[in-house]
Amino acid sequence: MNRKLKILFALESYPPEITGSGIATIHLVRGLARRRHKIAVVCPGKKLKGRKTDEDGISVYRISSLPVLFHREFRFSPFAPLSLRKFFDNFDPDVVHIADHLFTARAAAVFAIKKNIKIVGTNHFTPYNWMYNLNLREGTLLYMMMEKILWSYFSGLFNKIDIVTVPTLYARRIIKNSGVKNPVKVISNGLELKEFIKPESGDKVLSKYKIGRGKLNFLSAGRLDKEKRTDLLLSALSRIKDKIDFQFIITGRGKEKEKLEEITHERGLSGQVVFTDFVSNRDLKNLYHASDIFLSASEVELQGLSIMEAMACGLPVIAARSMAVPELVKDGINGYLFEPGNEKDAASKILRLALNKKLRDKMSENSRELISKHDIERTLDRFEKIYYRSLL
Repeated sequence: MNRKLKILFALESYPPEITGSGIATIHLVRGLARRRHKIAVVCPGKKLKGRKTDEDGISVYRISSLPVLFHREFRFSPFAPLSLRKFFDNFDPDVVHIADHLFTARAAAVFAIKKNIKIVGTNHFTPYNWMYNLNLREGTLLYMMMEKILWSYFSGLFNKIDIVTVPTLYARRIIKNSGVKNPVKVISNGLELKEFIKPESGDKVLSKYKIGRGKLNFLSAGRLDKEKRTDLLLSALSRIKDKIDFQFIITGRGKEKEKLEEITHERGLSGQVVFTDFVSNRDLKNLYHASDIFLSASEVELQGLSIMEAMACGLPVIAARSMAVPELVKDGINGYLFEPGNEKDAASKILRLALNKKLRDKMSENSRELISKHDIERTLDRFEKIYYRSLL
């Protein structure tokens, strides 16, 4: 089947918001638009009044929304059914693709079911990000009740759609355990690998963010929120700060930034840590190339976009052995895994790799080789097949 499709994407978080689901979706829709499919995205806007914009040839409908109380950088759209009613009649999609199970996606799914339009759903959700932000203590009755409620709310929708996809084997396992009865296909979120091959001037980006030269550079990239556990990396590095000459570059914004700056001072790392705040995609790519080792302590990754980007730039990775991370980071091959929450183990792994340049070079080669199977073109091929088969 060669005809071009009209595909509607619906989700609650889309760039410029920095979330895994949003970034994975924008990579997918841009790739599909390059292949000449007609794409529309419906997501919450930043205001009570909605608006339509054209972004890289993609029609983006940012509908009326409200701020999330416990994380005001994010928005949600309880009015989505009202906003989507006319939109469905005007756009008349061949396929609806939802990237979560929240208000906007749920409303899109309801209209699609009424109109007998096939629905593809990709899951990027776990309740654990939410638990961290709600400050619920793991193992408590309230935590377990909330976990069950959130999974039930998710599986209730994903059991009604036609095709379910996830980015990793781990992601498939947990949603099957959560109650999803539909078959689940594993398709990597993918990455435009060609964008990460050649760096620009490393000196230029280091100067821009006042990062010194001649030291070993560790890099962390992503939201500075509690579940990402950047605090653990700071604690681990404080254990080895007198054994190697390093800088730790921390990019991104988030609720934890002030706390992380306090920890940096308390641990005596002020002269070795650089907070860049938000950086552009261009600068981030150059920071990857100007770094020696990528660090991640996150315990909530269903794939790990920043880890994928680091690997594409040839960085060895030291990360927590958690969720889907071991599917990217092969212990002893392209990096090391440490026990989640264990700063002593993390420090030991960081020091071992920092002291061995030859091993870093070998792991760098291995990172590039391992990430090659995650090229976005493979992801696009697989989703196109799913869309076309759904129309048969």
